[in-house]
Amino acid sequence: MKNIQKSNGFTLIELVVVIVILGILAATAAPKFIDLTGDAKTSVMQGVQGSINSAINLANAKALVSGETGATGEIVIGGEFYALINGYPSAAGAGTADGQTTGNGYGISELLELDSETPVEITIAAPALFKHQNATDKDECVVTYTDSTGAEIRPEVTVDFDKC
Repeated sequence: MKNIQKSNGFTLIELVVVIVILGILAATAAPKFIDLTGDAKTSVMQGVQGSINSAINLANAKALVSGETGATGEIVIGGEFYALINGYPSAAGAGTADGQTTGNGYGISELLELDSETPVEITIAAPALFKHQNATDKDECVVTYTDSTGAEIRPEVTVDFDKC
């Protein structure tokens, strides 16, 4: 007579099959639970904010060197005219950049020269609004640029990244 033993537990092959199945389920289900697009949109808008701050600093330095720190003024960068308010870039500009007298020129949005790949919708007005085109709520994924309000007062750059 043969002695038959009863086995308790799982074989190694059964355990490997279960682990493989769990791995496949995790790989297909995890992206649905972990959505990183909001973080990517926030990063794009933080990049826009950084670009605005850099443009403010560079334009102000050029304005100081050129002596254009009055209530209105203009600077020339790369052959293009940019309107200034108190020595800082204007939010809306001051008309067309046709190289005429003080106060004419582009505003902050043209100074940034955002490429066509950047998904940012720009409202050229005072204040200038930079909104992410693909945000959950465009009004709550925005960088706002408000003109300088007086001599030696830096323009205000505020952010709202609540619903990117």
